[in-house]
Amino acid sequence: MRRKGMIAFVGVLFWLLPGLPGCSWSGTRRGGPKDGLSPEKAAQAQAISVRAQAAVDAGDLERAEAELNQLVAVSPRSPEAYQRLAAVLLLRGRPAEAEAGFRKALDLDSDYVSALIGMGRIEAGRGQLDSALKRLETAIEIEPHDASGHLALAAVLEALGRTDEALAAYFRALENDPFLAEANRRIASIQLSRGEADQALVRLDQTIESAPGDSEAVFLRGRAHLALRHVPQAVEDLRNASQRLPDRPDVHLSLALALDAARRPAAALEAVEEALRLAPDDLDALSLSERLRR
Repeated sequence: MRRKGMIAFVGVLFWLLPGLPGCSWSGTRRGGPKDGLSPEKAAQAQAISVRAQAAVDAGDLERAEAELNQLVAVSPRSPEAYQRLAAVLLLRGRPAEAEAGFRKALDLDSDYVSALIGMGRIEAGRGQLDSALKRLETAIEIEPHDASGHLALAAVLEALGRTDEALAAYFRALENDPFLAEANRRIASIQLSRGEADQALVRLDQTIESAPGDSEAVFLRGRAHLALRHVPQAVEDLRNASQRLPDRPDVHLSLALALDAARRPAAALEAVEEALRLAPDDLDALSLSERLRR
């Protein structure tokens, strides 16, 4: 269970990153500002902050990192500056440097919620689930209305195999942010694993209606259609997902299963061979490939 849970957490972590939840510039803090800048330095920091936000909004993380390094230099007592830089470093795939930034933010303000959440995500990502759980529970205690905190906590609970608690945390995240697609996707995924494909399908239809470009939701909806034997719809969604997520063996395997159900063995074999190219030791894909070749 722990191994499967870690795989689930990694998936959640990737879904968390595109929305830049770790880059919450407001960064909930208990107490007042501690930066102590002169008016001139404060104005300079504000200008840098605006440029950094613009870079993040444009998806230019390299420029955002450069701006935030300047912000740290101008405002070295600002936990927000370190937290923002750490969030960008995490998005750029540099968790060790990100951890140093989150820790510096917490050294300056031990109750800084966004930094607590960032540290919790890093700890969970390297398998320190119990430590991550305590850190995220602390963040939620300080700020119970932060949706990203509940979302990160839910991912850790799911990784620990505490699925009922994870579901409750995902729903709490949605209470604080009804449009949080990551929470809807994970709820739907859990529902699929429990054989509740009809409930998952309703949730995924709503998610895709509000975010048509959500590739992961399209993949999960394809799986839901397949579980409900809506074969044409399953093939359509899963083929779409395979084009959007070409490096995911599980997507190609699901497409192969849908094509097999549609009685299209040649196309199913092509899809499962792509899955095996990406994951040569996948037992389910090997079994399906062998059967289709008979």
